[in-house]
Amino acid sequence: MSGPAERPWRAGVIAAGWGERLRSGTTTLKPLVPVAGRTLVERVLASLAEVAPSEVVIIVNEASVAVRDHVSAARWPFPLRWIVETTPSSMHSFLRVIETLAAGSGPSGDVGAGDGPFLISTVDAIAPPGAFAAFGAASLDLDADLTLAVTTPPPGDEKPLLVRAVSKGRADSLGVEAIGAAAAGAPYATAGYYSVRGSVLREAEGARRDHVSALRLFLERLLTHGYRVAAVPVAAGVDVDRPGDIPVAEALLRQVGA
Repeated sequence: MSGPAERPWRAGVIAAGWGERLRSGTTTLKPLVPVAGRTLVERVLASLAEVAPSEVVIIVNEASVAVRDHVSAARWPFPLRWIVETTPSSMHSFLRVIETLAAGSGPSGDVGAGDGPFLISTVDAIAPPGAFAAFGAASLDLDADLTLAVTTPPPGDEKPLLVRAVSKGRADSLGVEAIGAAAAGAPYATAGYYSVRGSVLREAEGARRDHVSALRLFLERLLTHGYRVAAVPVAAGVDVDRPGDIPVAEALLRQVGA
């Protein structure tokens, strides 16, 4: 299997949402909400550090410049690049991050120059230590345009993005057959981080034209439009979407000693 020195990761963080459910009753910006003494954005960056990325691109909305100032005040083992843009949806943020990573990875600077792989995470994905590294190692050599980190749907999650996946001959990965409503009753849900190839950008123009309104719908669209989608089971984590998710995430971190 190829190692990081041969095919280094480039990574991104989606932190441009407003996080209304989590911020109920507080003015704290969602990426700066503390979980066990460390902000969400810092925890995601620490998880990304496990794959030794050559660069991390972070997108925040125009009202969240304080996130950039907070993160930039710390030292990280990789360069940071920022996109400050208020996007219409999580899908638009996802695509902007991939487009930026792809454009920056080729000598000509054009969008098609960078094929990846890109490791993209939402800012609210809390994972136990080693989860990102294990996911990266398993997904690196898969013949897929998109690889989903999947886990068992956490109790109390109001809107898990369900995934139906079956074995395709490798012990560490699965082939995805359905995402979202078509996967009702499936034993897996997305964990909030993804391995993405630049090939998914072929679908960007059509998705924007069709007013696709969320990242989960774009992921479904990739599968139904014939893109190669795989899944890698990972250790259970927590998506911190609501105030009640914070103690759940903190309990998980205590359990794993993080």
